[in-house]
Amino acid sequence: MGDRLYLKIPASTANLGVGFDSIGMALNKFLYLDVKVSESNVWTFNHIGPNVEGLPTDNSHYIYQVAQKVARKYNVRLPNLEIEMRSEIPLARGLGSSASALVGALYIANYFGDIELSKYELLQLATEFEGHPDNVAPTIYGGLVLGYYNPDTKVTNVSYIDTPKVDIIITIPSYELKTTDSRNALPDTFSHKKAVQNSAISNTMISALIQHNYELAGKMMEQDGFHEPYRQHLIPEFQSIKEIAKQYQAYATVISGAGPTVLNLIAPERSGELVRELKHEFESCRSELVTINESGVESKVLYQHL
Repeated sequence: MGDRLYLKIPASTANLGVGFDSIGMALNKFLYLDVKVSESNVWTFNHIGPNVEGLPTDNSHYIYQVAQKVARKYNVRLPNLEIEMRSEIPLARGLGSSASALVGALYIANYFGDIELSKYELLQLATEFEGHPDNVAPTIYGGLVLGYYNPDTKVTNVSYIDTPKVDIIITIPSYELKTTDSRNALPDTFSHKKAVQNSAISNTMISALIQHNYELAGKMMEQDGFHEPYRQHLIPEFQSIKEIAKQYQAYATVISGAGPTVLNLIAPERSGELVRELKHEFESCRSELVTINESGVESKVLYQHL
């Protein structure tokens, strides 16, 4: 097979405050994979750019590991591959870098193993690997996606909301925050009263988003009780960013995924002023405007003459 597979895989932000492990949104920052059959007798990885420096180049690579698991599951044999990898998504910052890599591995196994997995099946597989759909569902489908993975039946169901007509600002600290460390900060249980309260806040937020009522949606996002109160201390900049964003009437300031990236939702007419203020105030971080991705994974096959 002399074909080359090109993949453009979006980043994602999860939770949006109250949607812990169930709500995610795709963002226009990308992982780029250029994949072809290798003449070598092993898989090779060529990492280009700062966000993929230090990743392994042997069979311990996450993409290799996932692709081989899929191949075993469907009883196919993958050829040795040469993968060129570039990424605009920083690692361990709460922007779904591992979910993008996971989805890339699934697409690679599907194409080079000639498995013919549907998008629905790709989502089921991705969620089975991740344990929840909040990052992988928007990465595959694009837009704003809500989902639930049932660990007993191993079935994921998803629902979609119109893309919010807001601007998104992300402030990315220079330090990493491992998802495992961020998860260890969370409580194991909630009281029934707290669970009802958090569920009501989440339901109201979703309804407000459906109605494009961003003031109410933002108000609910900032009353999250599932994860933010327990993780804020891991992100020293969080409270200051929130206070500055309020001065510019941002709808909400939330932790992106497990952090440490902080995300603002704001009206388009005020976003430029806020992002410039954040850049000025937090010189050790990177503050930037990003747009919501609505297309999900883009794949292209280039047929080559041998």
